[in-house]
Amino acid sequence: MTPPLRHPAPPANAAPSAPAQGRPAVEVITPDQYADRRAEPRVQCDARGAMLFLSSSQIINCRILDQSASGARVAMDNLDHIPSEIWLIDLDSGMVKRGSSAWSMANRMGLKFNFIQKMTDDGKRPAKVPPEVFDAWVRLSRTTAAPDEDPDDGVIYFD
Repeated sequence: MTPPLRHPAPPANAAPSAPAQGRPAVEVITPDQYADRRAEPRVQCDARGAMLFLSSSQIINCRILDQSASGARVAMDNLDHIPSEIWLIDLDSGMVKRGSSAWSMANRMGLKFNFIQKMTDDGKRPAKVPPEVFDAWVRLSRTTAAPDEDPDDGVIYFD
């Protein structure tokens, strides 16, 4: 016959570490805490962007819905294939960001960044930005409106 397991008694001056009946303490996570467990706060935005897939030389227009220093959530048309490396070109802030997909759904994707570079208008390519990314940023940043938007949208002209 096996003797019963005996747990060592806590020291007399120790605070109780578990609730009554010998069960361990349980952390309760509410739905609002579960929905946003990111390491850094996200900033809501609606920025123009484009994702560049170097493996296929494909440029996908997107909207940047929210972002932080380490990631972003983007909305785009449905994709057939998601490569392991993605360059996000933020046209409104003039930044290029390299990363990978953290999660994806039909029209949305979460990106996790591992490199961020602020671009300048001096015509010089930063050393760590690939030529294809720089060329795409130059070409896309020269447009004043996203390709699928009407540049006169919301503008009223008086004669």
